[in-house]
Amino acid sequence: MTGDGRVRRIAVLPGDGVGAEVVAGPAELLEAIAAAGRIELTGPWPVGASAFGELGTGLPEPTLAACDDSDAMFFGAAGEHPGVSLDDYRPEHSIIGLRQRYDLRVSIRNIVRVDSGTSSDGAAARPLIVLRNLLGGAYGAASTRTESDGSEAACDEVILTPDQITELAAMACDLVERGLASSIVSADKANLMATSRLWRSITGTVAGDRGVPLRHTYVDRMAFELAHDDVVADTVVLTEGIFGDMLSDLAAGRAGSIALCGSASVNPGEPVQGRCVGLFEPVHGSAPRHAGQGRVNPSGAYLALAALLEWFNETAELGPVVTGALSEALQAGPLTYDLAPAGTDPATTESFAAAVNARALPRLEELL
Repeated sequence: MTGDGRVRRIAVLPGDGVGAEVVAGPAELLEAIAAAGRIELTGPWPVGASAFGELGTGLPEPTLAACDDSDAMFFGAAGEHPGVSLDDYRPEHSIIGLRQRYDLRVSIRNIVRVDSGTSSDGAAARPLIVLRNLLGGAYGAASTRTESDGSEAACDEVILTPDQITELAAMACDLVERGLASSIVSADKANLMATSRLWRSITGTVAGDRGVPLRHTYVDRMAFELAHDDVVADTVVLTEGIFGDMLSDLAAGRAGSIALCGSASVNPGEPVQGRCVGLFEPVHGSAPRHAGQGRVNPSGAYLALAALLEWFNETAELGPVVTGALSEALQAGPLTYDLAPAGTDPATTESFAAAVNARALPRLEELL
């Protein structure tokens, strides 16, 4: 969480495929918050494969300038886009470029369940949190990779520094101390990898010094526990980048849909380019086969919006309103095609978003 008392500016980047569809409902909430003077809103700005198809570049200069001048980006989806060949443009270059431009080195993913319910005070049940590095480790720079022409060996060098691990462990402890989680499970491969043995040593020391409960486990055991539903929802799963990438998708699958996961890619330090310190998005891709059909689940975009609001002190109290409204809509139904029970008519993207917003807007107005 960060804050300096100023009005935060948010750049909306719908992105590719279904991106524009899933951000439409959450953007209505952002517009209401902006109308009350609590934030400033710019966009929508073109980015990714869709921008390449129209403008010949995935990161247009006006988009970059708008992001430089914003505190955070609210992003729809990066991926394939109808009419744009992968031979012409690799859409992941856009989001990787944004992460590198703003040093968005930490990923925080929140996963909810349809049956998560609410707590005794009416608030939404706390999500499972997966905290991992986005830059460094397995997600190292191009210089850490040796490509192969098919006749020589390929190599991906995994490098983690003590400072990188310490920062992540401290952030996990912060989440527990803020009441957003009850404990930490640190997942590694310390029986095999030197980076994991360093990881285990440092995370244990940081949590011990802070008095925060932490349990070590191997990443393969963590996968089993998530699949077997042995991990309580309000846990922080602290792990290396590529491990967390896989574990968060597994947790979302166990919850019922990849759309039940929101993502924050953040720089927890000072901005390195302009004022931007975060990119907030659903974790699902652009789903080009569903684009334009109004059937995809926008829950991940709502979770990303909640994470965005909670990241800044100036808007932090608004985030739980969004997650509470989403939780109620998920329990009440009707649900989109990915979650709808057999034999029931699924909700459209627009109708499900309307159900969330009908619950969220009156509560936001009370706080605005």
